[in-house]
Amino acid sequence: MTDPSMLYEKKRDAYTEAARQQKRQLRLSSGIRLLVFAALGLCIYFVLNGQALYGIGVVVLLGVFAYLVSRHQDLKYEAARLKELIALNQTETEVLHGTFSALDDGTRFLEPGHPYHDDLDLFGPHSFYQYLNRTGLPTGGALLARWLSSNDFKEIEKKQEAIRELAPRVDWRQNYTATARMIQSPVSLDVLTTWFRAYTRTLPSWAGFLPTVFSIASITVAVLFVLQILPLGVLIGVFFAGLLITLPFVKRIGALAQATGKMHDTFSQYRRLVHQIEGETFHSASLLDTRKALVGGGPPVSEVLRKFSRIIGALDQRNNLIVALFGNAFFLWDIRQARAVEGWIDRYGSAVEGWFEALARFDAYNSLANYGFNHPTFPYPEIHKGAPGYIKTMGLAHPLLFETPVTNDFEVEPGHFMVITGANMAGKSTFLRAVGLSIVSANMGLPVRATQMSYTPVPLITSMRTSDSLSRHESYFFAELKRLKTIVDHLQERPYFVVLDEILKGTNSKDKAQGSQEFLERLLKLQATGLIATHDLSLCAVAERIPEVRNFFFDADIREDTLYFDYRLKPGVCSNMNASFLLRKLGVVEDQTPREQL
Repeated sequence: MTDPSMLYEKKRDAYTEAARQQKRQLRLSSGIRLLVFAALGLCIYFVLNGQALYGIGVVVLLGVFAYLVSRHQDLKYEAARLKELIALNQTETEVLHGTFSALDDGTRFLEPGHPYHDDLDLFGPHSFYQYLNRTGLPTGGALLARWLSSNDFKEIEKKQEAIRELAPRVDWRQNYTATARMIQSPVSLDVLTTWFRAYTRTLPSWAGFLPTVFSIASITVAVLFVLQILPLGVLIGVFFAGLLITLPFVKRIGALAQATGKMHDTFSQYRRLVHQIEGETFHSASLLDTRKALVGGGPPVSEVLRKFSRIIGALDQRNNLIVALFGNAFFLWDIRQARAVEGWIDRYGSAVEGWFEALARFDAYNSLANYGFNHPTFPYPEIHKGAPGYIKTMGLAHPLLFETPVTNDFEVEPGHFMVITGANMAGKSTFLRAVGLSIVSANMGLPVRATQMSYTPVPLITSMRTSDSLSRHESYFFAELKRLKTIVDHLQERPYFVVLDEILKGTNSKDKAQGSQEFLERLLKLQATGLIATHDLSLCAVAERIPEVRNFFFDADIREDTLYFDYRLKPGVCSNMNASFLLRKLGVVEDQTPREQL
């Protein structure tokens, strides 16, 4: 079994050495360019002084210099790519040791009222998203957030298959991510895809053939003028005719050129990602389906994007005075290139959104696969056939506990509830979040932090943190009631796994005890399955009347004036509480114990 930490350290060191060599090549390339430029200047000097033979040297050195400029750009790109790869492997090394606070925490994806966002610390500082996310594209990060939030449990085995296939392809995944992170698009993909959807052709149909006809006519007139068959006036007439034909379309073509000019760099950069997918073979159904959007029956999408970049570049030449004047006068340059752009949009514009969605999907899958690779001992849950809600785990722990945690086994049948009691800080809330995250992870196809998990896929809904709202004039108690009402409404639509932590905290003890029991009974009538943690021991009495309810607890002991937790889930009802002890220990209240007993 590969040790991820050692692998990342080796790759980081290898890329660091490659980056040093790349810097040397860049310095050498700069020196050679300077020498060639000096030689070119010298040849130009001799030509200007009447030594025409050096003109050959000017032509040759111009070609060499152009090649060196292009090669230098490639070297700079490779140096930037190596820098990203070094950073990626350094990040993975740090994350595996529990340091990931500098990563994107996804706070922008938090949705008030979501079934489980805030309760599970899914987004925000030290969140599961922050730990999981390695996307390089903004669209990939947003898609990953949607997957975490979706409560979608369809085709889990296909998701697992895709993650398993990508997980060991560390080099391919990291190259994809590094390439994605180097993209600096001047226009967002949302704006770009919206523009393509809304675009309508502005040039008339004859714009497709007129430039060709006019160019042939212009060349013919020019040849006949050179042969002194036609007078100069005819050639001048053609010149002004071309400008007059182009003039009515200048504004429309200018708007098209301005819009597509911003896309030139975008398409050029994304083409690298497309090319990486085209060059890789996949076997899992999900990855093959995603790849089909980029590798269909037509020409390679990378080539289609390259062609579009070339067309846009040609249209941008209208800003060159010589092209603007003589190109339009004799060849209707603007109309020709604008028509080529519109022809490309007619043919491929509707597919652009699908291409970028496929790139985002691979980006998001890379994060899931990275998580799978980083945790080779985490099992992929087995899908249990039966009523939704069944869960059985062995050795379950919270995925963000980095020191060796205490693990727990638990099993719950569909339509059953576990009532969990325990002292403060004994581990109830952490256990609830571990269960909730295991369901979210399993539904996404991820492995879970356990030694074994079997479950029937089910959506999740929780109520663990409720806050009042001054802006909405809501009390804490009313906000909690609204949350519980939301849970009931969801359960009336379909089965859910419900996780509750200390409900009805905003009312008195007697009212809370009665209300909690009645709410638990309502959940059972709605065929809900789940867990409820509470300090209210009266809720445990429900298990005496309803066989679908079982009691469990987390214990706490006071040993030699020290509070001790074992964080083990046990059957039964908790008998030890620790609030009074902690109040005395911290000096909040006076110790009433007689001194002779101390």
